[in-house]
Amino acid sequence: MTNLVTRNPLFSEFEQLFAQAPVSRNTALNYRITSEENSAVAEIEVPGVDPAEVKVQIEGRSLSVETPRGNAYITIGQRLSPDDAVASLKHGLLTIRIPKRDARVVKIQVSEEE
Repeated sequence: MTNLVTRNPLFSEFEQLFAQAPVSRNTALNYRITSEENSAVAEIEVPGVDPAEVKVQIEGRSLSVETPRGNAYITIGQRLSPDDAVASLKHGLLTIRIPKRDARVVKIQVSEEE
């Protein structure tokens, strides 16, 4: 008796598509978030990356960092002021400072219903 193994043609097509897919070299970057008195600080490791190759963007509550070495996507707090954020790169460490803004306090007058 002969054992025959048959393969599903769909599986074969999947293998071919997977083999043809481009290999992504981007990986997640290591980062650390800390809070200082007046700002939130993100420190992201990007060794060997030139500042011109770093793309930093804040949209809504999302901070994204894209480099040839990898990407980092970080959710930031609502009490931060992204318009005044600054970034610097030194010895392979990208530091992004986002100033905190004061919480807005709104007093609401309560009236008696008639």
